[in-house]
Amino acid sequence: MGIPIRKCICASNENNVLTDFIRTGLYDLRGRRLMQTSSPAIDILKSSNLERHLHLIASGDGQLVTQLFSELEKQCHFQLQKDLLEKLQQDLVAGWCSEEDCLAAIHSVYSTTGYILDTHTAVAKVVADRLQDRTCPVIISSTAHYSKFAPAILRALRISEIKQNPLSQLHLLSSYSPLPPVHRGLLETLKENEKQKHQICAADVNVMMAHIETVIQNQFMKVF
Repeated sequence: MGIPIRKCICASNENNVLTDFIRTGLYDLRGRRLMQTSSPAIDILKSSNLERHLHLIASGDGQLVTQLFSELEKQCHFQLQKDLLEKLQQDLVAGWCSEEDCLAAIHSVYSTTGYILDTHTAVAKVVADRLQDRTCPVIISSTAHYSKFAPAILRALRISEIKQNPLSQLHLLSSYSPLPPVHRGLLETLKENEKQKHQICAADVNVMMAHIETVIQNQFMKVF
C-alpha cells in the first residue's frame, strides 16, 4: 500500500521453529515437540501462513511450494534455496521469547504504565525490544485482550493465590484498575453463565453425543 515498512518482525514464543527458519532457511521439525505456553495462539510447529508467503516470494511457483511442504510432511524438514532465503530476509527478521521473559514484560509494563499487555503482545514487545536498533520506529500490533488469559496475567503480576473460577479472576484483575479495563463483554458473559444450570459430562465422545441428542430432543423437538 506504499507504507515505508523497513521489515516485519516475526515474534515467536518457545515454539521458535519460525525464528530458526527465517534465520537459516532450514525448516526442521525433527526432535521438536510442541510446548504449551501462556501465548497459545502462537503455539505452532507447522505454520499455515508460511506456505502463502513462500508462494509469494517464489513468484507463484506452486510446484516448488508443493515440493517443500511435501518434504516437510514426509521427512519433517526442508531447506529453502539461497536466493529465496535472501528474499525472505529482505522482508522479515525473527526472534523468540521465553515464558519467563513474556511474564516479566507484562509485569514491567504494568508497573511503569498501568497498562496490561496480553501474553501474545508481550512476546512481540520482548522480541521487538531486542531487534530494534533505534534508527526506525517500531509498531507492535496487539491482537488480543488480556482478559482471555487471566491466570497467566495474574501470575505475571505476581499474585500468589489464584482462584480457579474465571469470574473471580477477572474481578481480581479489575481491582488493579488496569488499562484497558477488564473486558466488559467477557465479564457479563461469565456472570450470565454462573446463573445457568450445567452438567459435567464424562470425557467420552459417545457420552457427549448421547447427551447432546437428549438436549435436542427435550429442548428443540418437543411438539406443543
